[in-house]
Formats: sequence, structure tokens, C-alpha cells
Amino acid sequence: MSKDVLKQLVVTEEGLLTQAVEKAKSLIAIEDKSGNVILRLPKTSLPARTLIHLYLIGTYFSHQMGKTEFPSMSPMALSHAIGADSSTISARLTELVNGGSVKKTEKSPGKYPKGEYSINPYMMNELLDEILLSREKPSVSSLSVSPSENGNPDSYPDIGKFDNLTTAISNLLRSPWGSTPRDWKEIQRALRHNSMIFSEGSVTGTLTLMYQDHRLRRVKEGRSFRYIIP
Repeated sequence: MSKDVLKQLVVTEEGLLTQAVEKAKSLIAIEDKSGNVILRLPKTSLPARTLIHLYLIGTYFSHQMGKTEFPSMSPMALSHAIGADSSTISARLTELVNGGSVKKTEKSPGKYPKGEYSINPYMMNELLDEILLSREKPSVSSLSVSPSENGNPDSYPDIGKFDNLTTAISNLLRSPWGSTPRDWKEIQRALRHNSMIFSEGSVTGTLTLMYQDHRLRRVKEGRSFRYIIP
């Protein structure tokens, strides 16, 4: 196979950064003198996981601009910036590290302080797309599903809106609707029915983690899996 063809698969951090800046500029800004991250949206309108992503993305940008020494933040710094208690921040960070969107720094003398957290730059664009999509009010068309795609959306359960994707999926599958095994697409549509917009990667990754933690049982159907509460 030609190397020129394979080059199409190569992703550079610089290329991803250019795309991410364009998407992020409506969400965050960097203070010129301090390098601090400034949100362009009210904190109260965003869940904790989104706030963590935005502050870590902004810190990454600030580091790339040479305004901060490290591209990472401590849980205490995140708690202070977001205005949430440390236990909430720690719980969300654990979920995000498990999902791969955030990295926890280990021993790396001279590069990162140990025990801090940084964004995974190779997931920034997907995360920003998810955040931007969630800011758009879901339209009737975006929630509608054709008969071949599991019938009328009115059959989806009304569970309310949750910041935590794991909690949201648990509540969906504990409802009467969840008594039948559901695949990730059905679960994603049910989340959108409840105004929770999550990307394919977030939904499938969380389902896998919940299965590995024995919170879910999965049934193989063809080439895909369906999930149900044990």
C-alpha cells in the first residue's frame, strides 16, 4: 500500500489544535496577562463534566501560548474555578479519565506536576462538538426517529436531565422501557429525548465501562450489543 495513502490516517496535534481553537472561541477565552481561562457562558448553564472539559481545554491552549507553565490543573484548582465541591469534581474526573477524555499526570519530572489532570488533545474536537451541539435547543426533527429506527420517540421514557451520563443511562434502563435490552443507538436517542446530547463515543464508552463494572449485562445481537440492567 502506498505511503501517500496511509498518510491520510496521520493526525497531528497541531492540526487538531487549529480545528479546536475555531470551535472553542465561542465558549472560552484566555486572559492575556494571567493566562487564566475565561468562560463565555454562565457556569450555572453547564454540567460539571462540561466545565471540567472546558477549563482543561483552555489550560491546554494557555500552555501552548506560553502563558502557563503546565497544561494541567489540580482537582483543587478545578473545584475553585468551577465553584463545585471537591467530591463532585473528583467523581467527575474519575469518570472522564476512565472514558479517555482526560489524563491524570503520573511521575514525569520537569513536565507535569504529579496528580494533576490534563485534556486528551486528540479528543478535544469531539468534546467541543458535543458541547456546541448540547447548546443548541433540540428540535422536533432531531429527536424524531423513523419507524425502522425503533418506532415513535414518544415511547421513550421521560427521566429528566442528568449531568452524569452513567446515572442517566442507569435511569433509562431501570425504566419499563429498559426492561427490553437496548443498543447504544436507542440509548443515545432516548438521552436526546430527555435533552441530553452525548456523542457516540461518550455513550458507547460509558456503556462499556458500566458492563466492565458489572452494572450492565449485554446481549450480542448480530454484530452489535444490547444492554440491560442485571
